[in-house]
Amino acid sequence: MIAIGIRLAVLEPRISTALLFAGSFVPRSMFQEARQVTIPLQVLLQWDDEGNDRQLALDLFDAFGAKEKTLHANMGGHTGVPQFEGDDGNRFFARHLK
Repeated sequence: MIAIGIRLAVLEPRISTALLFAGSFVPRSMFQEARQVTIPLQVLLQWDDEGNDRQLALDLFDAFGAKEKTLHANMGGHTGVPQFEGDDGNRFFARHLK
């Protein structure tokens, strides 16, 4: 759940970068916490995710306080994440966790 990732990114100083999957409901109350997330972020959004409000996910992405944030949006439902996203995630972490 992305709300847990947001909370951890805010509370745990050892987390220096994060890859979050915007595939679950996020209460509006989490938007204030999202503004406090300033670490580099990569957010994955499945455009046709049946259980995800696309606009809410886009609004959440806008709310993140990170200066470096990237949104990867792919066609398909919740379980249709393309294989290449794993490779992209690995490159993202390799870049930031040197």
